[in-house]
Amino acid sequence: MAYKVDEYYRQIDDYELMCQSQSKMDIPFWREMIRRYEPTYVLELACGSGRIGIELLHSPQIFQLESLDINEHMLAAYREKLEREPDTVKQRVLLHHGDMCRYNLENMCRFDLIFLAFNSLGHLYETRQQLDAFRTAYEHLAPGGRFVVDISLPMIGLGGSSSQVSLQEIIEAADETFTMAVYSTYHYDRYAQINHITFIYEKFFASGANERRLIRLDSRVFFPGELHWLFHVSGFEIENIYGGYAGQSFAQGTRQIVVGRKPDT
Repeated sequence: MAYKVDEYYRQIDDYELMCQSQSKMDIPFWREMIRRYEPTYVLELACGSGRIGIELLHSPQIFQLESLDINEHMLAAYREKLEREPDTVKQRVLLHHGDMCRYNLENMCRFDLIFLAFNSLGHLYETRQQLDAFRTAYEHLAPGGRFVVDISLPMIGLGGSSSQVSLQEIIEAADETFTMAVYSTYHYDRYAQINHITFIYEKFFASGANERRLIRLDSRVFFPGELHWLFHVSGFEIENIYGGYAGQSFAQGTRQIVVGRKPDT
């Protein structure tokens, strides 16, 4: 079955506008992970356009970052951002075009921290893909290294769909040329555990014009037990589980942020 994911990332400017509020929440969390674990080598999977990675490079801690993504357009946007950074930042980043299920990097067994942020695990629809992603991350970690995965807790009602269009957010463009309203609706396939989401982006321009786009995204839903199973069956010890970016306990949040640790031996 062909799942819809590419069109969600096609308009990179709109995607990054959508992520502004997300960045305020999750970047402080990833900075804390860097501070706490003091890694020398870090790998970000599904890195996108560098929304998180470039911010982390401005942390007080010095580390080497490698970033991997399957979408060439997102990597091109990442490279464009890096061109505006000083050489001291550029020299610490290595970008890879590749599949997060199967890659073979030169620094295998040297990474202290590998992370998969903001629901990107939901792009792995098949069990084989999920196992490959976790096992490949395990192989690339140094003994004692951590693999951190961040994905929403399932919030699926028993009805399996929502015919009501909900307003998610209203966003003002930085240059004030337009305001964008983001609406969404979904249909949940409980057998495949796929949430079929439709986003409606409506832009209202200062000139009086407006435009509307429909974007479809299929996202795999993960229940806590199966996510924990993926860590365990891949060899990880689960070190911590957070319910949100403020570090709240798993039972008190809307996210499942799992820290898996590769044993020392």
